[in-house]
Amino acid sequence: MNDKRENILFILPSLEGGGSQRVMLTIMTYMDRKKFNPKLALVKKEGEFLSQVPKDIPIYDLNAKQLRYAIFKIIKLIKSENPDIVFSTLGHLNLLLALLKPILPKKTLFIARESNTVSIQNLSEKYPKLFDWLFKNVYKNFDLIITQSHFMKDDLVNNYDIDEKKIKVIYNPLASDKIEKLANEKIKPSTLFDTTKINLLSVGRIDRQKGYDLLLESFGKLDENYALTILGEGEMKKELEDFVKERKLSKRVFFKGFSQNPYIYLKHADLFLLSSRYEGFANVVLEANYCELPVVAFKAPGVNDEIVKEGFNGFLVENFDTDLFAQTIEKASKYRFDKKKIKKHTEDRYDGVKIVKEYENIVKEAHKKKSL
Repeated sequence: MNDKRENILFILPSLEGGGSQRVMLTIMTYMDRKKFNPKLALVKKEGEFLSQVPKDIPIYDLNAKQLRYAIFKIIKLIKSENPDIVFSTLGHLNLLLALLKPILPKKTLFIARESNTVSIQNLSEKYPKLFDWLFKNVYKNFDLIITQSHFMKDDLVNNYDIDEKKIKVIYNPLASDKIEKLANEKIKPSTLFDTTKINLLSVGRIDRQKGYDLLLESFGKLDENYALTILGEGEMKKELEDFVKERKLSKRVFFKGFSQNPYIYLKHADLFLLSSRYEGFANVVLEANYCELPVVAFKAPGVNDEIVKEGFNGFLVENFDTDLFAQTIEKASKYRFDKKKIKKHTEDRYDGVKIVKEYENIVKEAHKKKSL
């Protein structure tokens, strides 16, 4: 009996902790095995999420220290596997595949999941103009580009001349069953937080994009009733730890590193804070809301009323007013949110099974068109 499933090869740099990695794992997990045969290639087989790869998905380790050393291995793997679909995410990897596409199998459908607001992300590159040129001239090689918001789509259309017909907007999927299980693990909240305080929580990679410097500046304006826990690792961690010591905040600010289960923290915190300078689509806000946790966030590119509804699931603060951010934290900590409604709205809108079904339908349609 012939296997009529479509072979789909996911490619990622690694499975180090990050929102894009979690989203791709959710897609792979929920994808209908009767229609798709998923496989995974990693530039480097490493990362905290390796244990979460579904057991039926084979992993190809390209064993390259950096992406540029994986170029010929990627070409060889795609030509030997000859998948129906190649699905990648994260900027540098996407650009590489867009460059390579003309020499790769013509029948293969190439899909990029764009994980950030490109015009802003490129400003942090060493050669911004080069990256802008590449996105404008090479990115259009993809057969399909998936963005997580209309803001991201408009950025690609208006700033990089990408044909909007090639772009589909799909919100990030929420692995609600997994979150439910992990968030409700039995634990005393006092082992996570100082329960005599109003406990603020932030989760994410500790780098400039995530704006933890702005967060700590804001937090320093709050009184002794507030405590802040930060989950994550990154290049700015030491700098921020020094800042906390200098401001004598060490008794109220806690860096707890990467957590395999951030959801239990989301479940027991009082308020979630997102201080990002820009985002693609802030998946962590969905996860917080699903755990009945409201959010205070800067109204940064990629963080807008597509996600945060004023006074319903949180509040947005004009960029990047740290005084106003602190005042809004105080306001939100006293505000009576309907937490059950927040959870239901989040589940209804971002349920993983529903969102992955959108991915499946769009991928199937795009592949059918390419095959004609």
